[in-house]
Amino acid sequence: MKNLIHLIILITITFSCHIQKLKAQTNLDALSWLPDSENIVAGAILVPENHENPDGKKIQITYTILKSKDSTSTNYPMIVFTGGPGGNTISENAITYLLEHPYIKKRDLILFDQRGIGYSSSIPNMAYDSFYILAQDADEKQELSLTIKMINDYKKKCSELSIDPSYYNTMQNAKDVGMLFKHLGYKKYNLYGSSYGTRLARVVQDMFPKFVNSSVLDSPAPMSGDFLLDRFDSYSKALNKIFDFCNATPECNKTYPNLKEEYFKGISKLKKEPFKTTVNDTLDFYVNAQDGIYLLRRLLYRGDSREKAPELIRAFAKGEAEVINEIVEFEYMFTGILNMSMLLSVERTENFVPNITDNMITKAYEGYPLIPVKMGFFDAFYQAGSNWHKNILPIEDRKFKNSEIPTLIFVNQFDPVTPPENGHLFMKKLSNGTLLILDEGGHGSGNKECKDQVIINFLNDPSKKLDTSCLNLYEN
Repeated sequence: MKNLIHLIILITITFSCHIQKLKAQTNLDALSWLPDSENIVAGAILVPENHENPDGKKIQITYTILKSKDSTSTNYPMIVFTGGPGGNTISENAITYLLEHPYIKKRDLILFDQRGIGYSSSIPNMAYDSFYILAQDADEKQELSLTIKMINDYKKKCSELSIDPSYYNTMQNAKDVGMLFKHLGYKKYNLYGSSYGTRLARVVQDMFPKFVNSSVLDSPAPMSGDFLLDRFDSYSKALNKIFDFCNATPECNKTYPNLKEEYFKGISKLKKEPFKTTVNDTLDFYVNAQDGIYLLRRLLYRGDSREKAPELIRAFAKGEAEVINEIVEFEYMFTGILNMSMLLSVERTENFVPNITDNMITKAYEGYPLIPVKMGFFDAFYQAGSNWHKNILPIEDRKFKNSEIPTLIFVNQFDPVTPPENGHLFMKKLSNGTLLILDEGGHGSGNKECKDQVIINFLNDPSKKLDTSCLNLYEN
């Protein structure tokens, strides 16, 4: 929970009256669990499924607003863009958490579910079916066959519901935000994006600069790479850093003196004999070699990855059930947080490089010795996903514009999915940007209390030099 930035906001009595009228036009019954407070109001707007056809089919974008505890504050609000793609934003736990968050002391917070997700018009979610495929004792070819069938099934479900996945992408998403900006009526907004949310926020920053006061981007995710090939690179770099960290840390080196060798031993062992465990005492889960790669990469998302990754590597090599069971349960818990159909819709448009062949993928693997087998789930999802839709953004359009808007970027040195290189890439188009590389493990993790205070100070005065002394900055 502490790694998620979720929230809601309220507005004035006049605006709340407008929201009540909106309920007649849109379905907000599912938000009946919201706290009964005059400071919390839910709303929704209708937007075109395809903004190029404004008179065509409409879909719903649902938002909540939490009003600042300081009723006299004139600070611009913060609007939050969650990650994934496919991460829903509005939840009961999130709102409970954010009602006590320091962000709302001096400014309103705006929370919305992006198109295709959660309480906005959602698309059928293949997340759990993906997990069931991952759980099977399937080799690489069988996994691909199962994934092809699953994606075809969900493509059919979307068709039956008259949903076109080709319109569920960042460009359409950003235009929804533009309509939301105008609907809410604030003069300007501060953007906060995490992971994929940094890409969406950055596109919003380009499309609607007059509405943007500042931007905070945590774990930057560009759209200039390739869904599968980038994962080869980021995983290999993060894992190499784990090996280097362990070698340089006396306690870790003493416990795991041959960590890299154990890694290859463990993957080889899983290839010969998959490890069987059970999820929720009901579902058999077979951890084979490609699953081992996938689960280790997932563990690298965690803030304690530098300590836990060696444990998991040894567990693979020795067949230690407790550690393997823990990461499988962690993956199951992660399932459902992301709408995988939305993830595929977005990434198919923006992060699939056209005309990548099987031979090119095979050759790419040869350049990454730390990936001795196919990268479980991602490889099959990538190949099967090419049939999801045909709306591919041209490579030349997968870039951000030059921006003068004050922008603060965080990225972790050991991040397995958005490495520090992404931060430098974002900075190239920012004339007023600040990049902070944290010497932390995980994806978006770190000293949360400190990061929150740095963000608040930045929002209060983006032109002022930041005090970052509480952060564990990476010095290269």
